[in-house]
Amino acid sequence: MGGRRRRRKIIARPKRTLPKIFVCPNCGAQTVNVKRIGEGKYVVVCGTCGLREEFDEHPRWSAVDYYNAFVDHFLEGKIKPPQQAGERPAEEGDGGS
Repeated sequence: MGGRRRRRKIIARPKRTLPKIFVCPNCGAQTVNVKRIGEGKYVVVCGTCGLREEFDEHPRWSAVDYYNAFVDHFLEGKIKPPQQAGERPAEEGDGGS
């Protein structure tokens, strides 16, 4: 009378992973990488605008932590955006006369 009980299909959801490429706080492009350079140094660099900062290695930090410190320093004004290729800084002695 009753048939066999059907087995329920289990849907496997993919686990979320931490990102490896981040958004630049200066230009908004998704081209910020965190790289290990040498022994005990990490550098966070935007591939579009060239904004960069070096950090000492922290034992429990991952790439996301270095990126967050990078964004915090940028928003606090500790990191200045690099000069654009066509722009020259204004010199004080250049008054025009």
